[in-house]
Amino acid sequence: MSKVAANQAQGASSRSPPTIVVSGEGDKHAMSGSLVIATLTTARNSLKSWPQHGTDSTLDVSGITQLDTPGALFLSALRHLGVALTGVRSEHQTLFDLIDSLELKPLPAVAPVPRWRQMVTALGKSAHDARHEVLSLITFIGRVASWMVDAALHPSTLRPSSISRHVRETGMQALPIIGLMAVMIAIVIGYQGVAQLRQYGGEDLTINLVAVSVLREMGVLITSIMVAGRSGSAYTAEIGVMKTRDEVDALTVMGLEPMQMLVVPRVIALVLTLPVLSFFADIMGLIGGAAISQVLLHLSPTQYLSRLPQVVSLSDLMVGLFKAPVFAFCIAAIACMHGLRVTGSAESVGRETTRSVVKSIFLVLVLDALFSILFEKLKV
Repeated sequence: MSKVAANQAQGASSRSPPTIVVSGEGDKHAMSGSLVIATLTTARNSLKSWPQHGTDSTLDVSGITQLDTPGALFLSALRHLGVALTGVRSEHQTLFDLIDSLELKPLPAVAPVPRWRQMVTALGKSAHDARHEVLSLITFIGRVASWMVDAALHPSTLRPSSISRHVRETGMQALPIIGLMAVMIAIVIGYQGVAQLRQYGGEDLTINLVAVSVLREMGVLITSIMVAGRSGSAYTAEIGVMKTRDEVDALTVMGLEPMQMLVVPRVIALVLTLPVLSFFADIMGLIGGAAISQVLLHLSPTQYLSRLPQVVSLSDLMVGLFKAPVFAFCIAAIACMHGLRVTGSAESVGRETTRSVVKSIFLVLVLDALFSILFEKLKV
């Protein structure tokens, strides 16, 4: 039992933190204990006044039981300042000889980088990051498209309960805000149109302006931007929180594909709901146009409805609805991509959610501009 107790005491002492003791007065001091990086600050503070007592200062280091490279560098620096080291052990002398053989020089000062070079470097890094982001987005969209085709070929792999939940959250619950935004946008367009066209006696053309702009552009555009900020951010945050809790890795361990379980239902739900929301926004936008026409142009709803077939056609409605599934696919793909990029912290969830919304809105605007040019070339 005594041997066991001794071994336990020896193990406890070996696990205790290293200590250093500096004793003495005047020009003669002694150091005992462990002079390692953990006790270096204590030793330096104890010998802070050295070597202010002349060249006869001595330091007895025979009591040092443990010495590492930072401690040996500290003692060598004292010796170069005129302090005589006594009682140096043979195993420690080898470390001193090694340090003395080194040519210790201060690091050269780093030359400042010119401002123009910093700007060029930042520009190049931004271009490289943009190229990487574009390639990553194209790759992920290709993966999503591949899984969508696989889901179409194997309908049994779909998860109707998950799709219906996302349809309810992204579609039905978004109707009030989408309708309100569409009415307000139509009223703003109508009011500004009357204010500008009245100067030329063409205020009746405000109906044309409101109806065409809502059906072809503003209805689907405002709806897509609102969905990107509302549903896209929710997609990113949901998948991101799952990443922080290692739930995505758990799906992989169980043999389930995260793309099939998490991405495909969300993409399908948004592709189904965004055209419906866009059509609802078109209807609400036309109602807003009727309201502003009645207030400013004194046209009754019956007169307004009779004018609509003269100023718009079915192609105007179909142009807006054609863009909705494309926008929905891109918004959902970007949202899921950034959700899967979360690294495990709350800060990462917020950062990726912000990037998802910004990138989705930017891509929607770019695609809308390209579609406008395409349809103008096709005379649609």
